[in-house]
Amino acid sequence: MKTMRTKTPLKMVPVRSAVKSRGNSGNGVVKDPVQVYCRLRPLPCESDLTCLRVTDRHTVVLTPPEIAINYKVMNLKETQYIYKRVFDDSVRQHDVYVTVAQPLLEALVRGKNGLLFTYGVTGSGKTYTMTGDLQHRGIMPRCLDALFRSIHECQAEKFTFKSDRLNGFEVLTEAEALLERQTEMNAKLLKSSRKRDLDQEVASQASADPPEISGIDEDNIYSVFINYVEVYNNSVFDLLEETSIQKTLQCKMIREDASHNMFVHGVTEVEVKSADEALELFQIGQKRKRMGHTILNAESSRSHSVFTIRLVQAPLDIKGDNVVQDRSAITVSQLSLVDLAGSERTNRTGNTGQRLREAGNINNSLMTLRTCLEILRENQQTCGAKKVPYRDSKITHLFKNYFDGEGQVRMIVCVNPRAEDYDETVQVMKFAEMTQDVQIARPTPIKVDVGLTPGRRKANLLYKQAMSELTERHHLATTDRMDYDLGLVYNLEPFLVDMKLGTPESTELVRKLSEVLELRIKKRKLLGDDFDARQNRFRMNLHKLEGENVALRTENASIKGVLQQGKQKIGAMENKITLYESSIDDLNRRNRQLEERVRQLQAQLNQKTQLVSQKELEKERQRKKFNSKIAVESEKMSRELELKLQEQKNKLRHEMRDKEERLRLVSEIVQGGSPVARTRSNSVDSSDHKPESTPNVKSLISAYATPRTTRPGTAASNARHRRSRSTGERWLEHRSANPVPLGTILQPYYTNSKSVTKLNDKDVVNQKNTKYCLISQDADTEGELETKLYKGDVIPTSGGGAQVVFKDVECLKQYSPTKTPPNPNRKRSSTFIAPSAPPLSEVQTTSAKCNTAIEGHSGDVSHKRSKH
Repeated sequence: MKTMRTKTPLKMVPVRSAVKSRGNSGNGVVKDPVQVYCRLRPLPCESDLTCLRVTDRHTVVLTPPEIAINYKVMNLKETQYIYKRVFDDSVRQHDVYVTVAQPLLEALVRGKNGLLFTYGVTGSGKTYTMTGDLQHRGIMPRCLDALFRSIHECQAEKFTFKSDRLNGFEVLTEAEALLERQTEMNAKLLKSSRKRDLDQEVASQASADPPEISGIDEDNIYSVFINYVEVYNNSVFDLLEETSIQKTLQCKMIREDASHNMFVHGVTEVEVKSADEALELFQIGQKRKRMGHTILNAESSRSHSVFTIRLVQAPLDIKGDNVVQDRSAITVSQLSLVDLAGSERTNRTGNTGQRLREAGNINNSLMTLRTCLEILRENQQTCGAKKVPYRDSKITHLFKNYFDGEGQVRMIVCVNPRAEDYDETVQVMKFAEMTQDVQIARPTPIKVDVGLTPGRRKANLLYKQAMSELTERHHLATTDRMDYDLGLVYNLEPFLVDMKLGTPESTELVRKLSEVLELRIKKRKLLGDDFDARQNRFRMNLHKLEGENVALRTENASIKGVLQQGKQKIGAMENKITLYESSIDDLNRRNRQLEERVRQLQAQLNQKTQLVSQKELEKERQRKKFNSKIAVESEKMSRELELKLQEQKNKLRHEMRDKEERLRLVSEIVQGGSPVARTRSNSVDSSDHKPESTPNVKSLISAYATPRTTRPGTAASNARHRRSRSTGERWLEHRSANPVPLGTILQPYYTNSKSVTKLNDKDVVNQKNTKYCLISQDADTEGELETKLYKGDVIPTSGGGAQVVFKDVECLKQYSPTKTPPNPNRKRSSTFIAPSAPPLSEVQTTSAKCNTAIEGHSGDVSHKRSKH
């Protein structure tokens, strides 16, 4: 009987878990917290003081050392930290691997990614946990050994898969794979045949072999690729890159592939077929890794190392012999083992120069990792959308996908329990406790369904073995009678033979029947053996499931214990929150009282400020009022004083005229003649023809003008200069552009003059001009036009310029003959009305104008007292 199969297109069937972790969001996304494990390093000496105490499998207590009581830690108390699991100094490497790394390895063969990194200060045992020593292997060698033991029967031939250098893989045909193998063989022959010795500290087989992992699909084939990089001074270097001795490692870039996964572009990915081959390559990269000597550690890592195991798997075809030639059927998963460099304090290590720079870069990258996790936790707790600074450091940029939900994340915190490391231990424990609160989205596993019957690989293998055994024993010419699938069908075929005894063909028929029965017996035995083998495997699987069930029950009990502790911790925190809320209420109440008091004081202050402003305004109004009154009174007093002064001047002027008239009469009497007739004729003539003489104001200026000192900077006249009289006098007449007609009989006249409307330095400095006359026209107190002539001499100065010295003032004014005289009671023989003297303010202004001197070479105007 032949079993018929049909090939169907590939299907990507997502398998989703129905169990959600604690703290998941309401959008249906399943999230798991970052699992943090704590491991304590043994004390180097039993007499050393310790600051850590393990109370159970999940709790560790941090106690301040007694030697620190004298400074800064008087108020510190014991702090309790709860982790997924706490490993004390008695826990073996095997237990750490089974608890932490084996679940990640089982997820790796199921197509899930995993990230495991060790964190701690320098010298805390991170490298020991990851790689191990001579007697005890670490996590990385055990993972490689367990992986190759599990996929030994399903491992693909070399170069079945090939990296495309863009974080993906492609399937090669048999011919292409043979060509690649031949190329590799030729390259090995050209290289040195010297055998490389493995580092026994890494590849030691002294420990017990790790158990095989479950989840291997027998219908798939597997290939293992590894790469090894380091992050040194925030730059990525490939430790497996083929370089010469003279050539240094080149810095690599971190890029994003088509599936938005971060990878190191151009990294060397080597396909390995055994754990020893992988460890040999690891040792090659380990020799290139940057190591240094510090005070705290003889061999301190100066960079973060990332050892990545990539598992490539693809289903077999219908015959179970060759891989399916379809790139979309390939499943790639990876496990990254990260050995972070330890944080260092300069005051303890004493680093300088290059070591100090390395320590600074290490601390900055670790600080960036801590910042990213804190922002992730804050965004998850507050539903915020802060940007996580993955790109600030290469180590966080490289593992961005893990924190975004592309795989499981686990961390082993290595701690040195010595009392002298208390300060650094506190920071490490706080960071580890904070990391547990970060929730990572659980990735959705992808199951590749090629539409073929499960178990085809083993069934076809059994069929080939049976066929070979039958061929050897019976040398059958054909195999048409055994064309069936032993692994899928348990059937002895129907026994239908038409027999008639007593016929000549009965003997031949009996012989053929015997052969058929023998074949049926053999087939039945073969099927019975296969059934027994399957029954044994089922019994073993059932036993294994029972063991896993017991382990799960144990783990469930431990989780319940942790949950109970968490509830107790939550209860204590709720009590603290209640106390804090009550204290906050008291503070809010006091704050409101103080705010009310501040508002009252502010209102009082505003009232007082308004009163002060009102008083200032009232004061300003009073000041303006009194100033206006003072100005009015001053003006009034000035007018009264001017009137009194004018009256006094008129009185003196009348007295002088009377005296002059009497003297003239006396002189006429003495000379002879009729004084009366002369007096009358003179009075008539004077009234008809003689204009009013210009009043002499020199005495008034000298009497009323206040003395003024010569202003500093006035040019001095040249006293030795004497102008020749033969040259004659030339007047410089300075008048306005449009003068008002004088309206008087007498007009100013100069025999030799130059008239200007705008005075400049050249006119004054000119030696031809010897006299200067300034014509000013103003209205007097009665509104009559008054023209004044200010006359002076132009005298050269010792500086090469000239100055004007005023000596006389003439006043031209026209009076009406019919005007009533100032004193009508006084009897006069003529109708002549004497002009009144100018007021004191006008005399002072005229005196100021007459005291002006013009410096020709500099254009400066100075004041000088007039000479009379």
